[in-house]
Amino acid sequence: MSVYELKYGARELEKLGVKVRKAAGLAFYSAAIRGVSVIQTQIIPARIPQPVDRGTYRAGWRAVPYMVGEDVMGGDIYNAEFWSMFIEKGVRAANVKIGGALLRALAEWATRKGIVDGDEDPKQVAWAIAKSMQKKGIFKGGEGLNILGELMQKHMPKILREELKRQAASGGK
Repeated sequence: MSVYELKYGARELEKLGVKVRKAAGLAFYSAAIRGVSVIQTQIIPARIPQPVDRGTYRAGWRAVPYMVGEDVMGGDIYNAEFWSMFIEKGVRAANVKIGGALLRALAEWATRKGIVDGDEDPKQVAWAIAKSMQKKGIFKGGEGLNILGELMQKHMPKILREELKRQAASGGK
């Protein structure tokens, strides 16, 4: 146990505050890294159907440190894929606009997934899917899958507690 003379107390408390903030920052960043792993190995695989075509959405999750000067003071989780926002937040039916790019992407997807039979025109299948999207929205009726929200609500409190304990036990190293 450390003992400080009262005349040095304020200075020692100030140093301790910096050390605790740094340890907490490392714990938050560590929790962010673990959060990405939980998204990729637990949350996405548990969804039925899984939001996986070529695996780019699942692989796009990242954790980056939040830096203050040279110190890690936390972490951010995001998905690097542009279309991830459509999967996360969904697209309301009223916002679905059918165009050439959408139809090409849907035709390619339907072909990859085996939805198109050998004698069917992929463009016709794509048109039918697009019209359905205009009626129902995309991703859970336009609500989105909210993968990050599930992580934050169901998994992150436990992960954060574990990482804070780990940092405290290691002395913030």
